Amino acid sequence: MIKVKETIIFLHGVVGNKNAFKTEMDKLKDQYNLIAYNFYDPNTLGQDHPFSLELLLEQLYTHYKNNGLAAAHICTLSFGCIPAMAFAKKYPDMVTSLTFVGGYFCNVPSKLHMKRAQLYKEKQEFDYMTWLKRYAKSLNPNKKQIPEDSEAIFVKHALMLHPNVLEKAIQIQLEFDTRKVLKGMNLPILWVMGEYDKLYKETLLELKHYVPQIEYKELEKAGHAAHIHQPEQFMSVFKPFLKKKEIKV
Repeated sequence: MIKVKETIIFLHGVVGNKNAFKTEMDKLKDQYNLIAYNFYDPNTLGQDHPFSLELLLEQLYTHYKNNGLAAAHICTLSFGCIPAMAFAKKYPDMVTSLTFVGGYFCNVPSKLHMKRAQLYKEKQEFDYMTWLKRYAKSLNPNKKQIPEDSEAIFVKHALMLHPNVLEKAIQIQLEFDTRKVLKGMNLPILWVMGEYDKLYKETLLELKHYVPQIEYKELEKAGHAAHIHQPEQFMSVFKPFLKKKEIKV
C-alpha cells in the first residue's frame, strides 16, 4: 500500500495572519502538503472592504480549486473554527478531518457570548481605541500563568484592520449557529483547548451532545492559543489524530 501525501489547510483567528501555525507547518512540511493563507489581503489592511462568512467560504473553496484538492484536513485557531465548520457542513466530502485549537460555540448562553454582545452594542459609545482596549480586556482568554500579553497582541493586530472589517467579523461570531452546523456532522474532529482557557471552554458544555465522535484534549499550562503555548503537547495529539485519518491506496 502506498501512502498518499495529504493536505492540511491552516486557518488563523479573527486577527493575525497565516503564520498562526508556522511552527507546526515547519515540523509537518515533509509529511504533508501544507496551505496557509490570510483572511485579509495584506495589501489592503486598514481599508474598509466586504467581509462575510460567505466570502470566507468562497475564499477557502478557491484555495481548494487552485491547488487541485478533492479533500483536505482543516486545522484552525479560534475564530477560524467558524468558516471551517460552515465549509464542512456545505462540502463534507471535501474535508478529511477538522482540528480546532481554542474553538468555541457561538450563539449559546455563555459569558463569552454575553460579553461579546454587550461590547458590540456599546461600540458607538467610545472612541475606537478605547473600545478596542475594552474589548481585548473583557475577552482576554488567558490567565496570569501564561507569560504573554494577549490583550496587547490582540490590539496590535486588530489595529491593522479597518474598524468596519473587525465589526463584521464580530457580527459573524454573534450570528453563527454552532449547534445547528455541528449537529449530525460525522467528520473526525479533534478539539484542543488550553487548561487556562476558561472563558472559551465554558461554551462547550454541550460539545459531546452535538459531536459524540469528538476527540477532546486539554493541554496543560496552556491558554487560548494552546498550540503556541505548548507546541510539543499539541503535536503529541495532532500527529496521531492525522495518522488515524490517512488515506492509503
